[in-house]
Amino acid sequence: MKTLFLFVAVSLGNQIFAQETDTVKAKTDMEEFLKQAVYIGLQKDIADTEEQMIQRQALAGMLWSKQFYYYDLDVWLRGDPTQPPPSYERKRGRNNEWNHLHNADIISMPDKWEYPWYAAWDLAFHAIPLALIDPEFAKHQLMLLTKEWYMHPNGQLPAYEWSFSDVNPPRACMG
Repeated sequence: MKTLFLFVAVSLGNQIFAQETDTVKAKTDMEEFLKQAVYIGLQKDIADTEEQMIQRQALAGMLWSKQFYYYDLDVWLRGDPTQPPPSYERKRGRNNEWNHLHNADIISMPDKWEYPWYAAWDLAFHAIPLALIDPEFAKHQLMLLTKEWYMHPNGQLPAYEWSFSDVNPPRACMG
């Protein structure tokens, strides 16, 4: 059984909480939860509180970078039927040999604001720190690339959205 703790904030004009003590209590509750649940044992050998905070922030960033990613290449190549048809060059353009690719999954992104697409190389490296706090999700990330809706019929894993056919070192085998 898993327990999920949610912190709910109600906006009161420019104030998020009615009283500062509520903010302090929420932060204290969060810190206690992290100590008991997620980071138990993970930070037992880190005595310095600043180093503990750095690790927590880094791991929080990994969790924050999860994003729903949707890309149906066949639809993109054919175009949206409610819009003008795409140019003929699109059908011969990049990734046209990956028309089977249909991604609709939660994945770990390198930077979901400035780099909002996946790269197999980054996804495999992300699995290492993610395994510390969410091993099931980390394993799922590595296995996802080998599913038939990602992998090319010739066995190649997609490199990255700009050119799925580019060759990358076999990082997915690290898991």
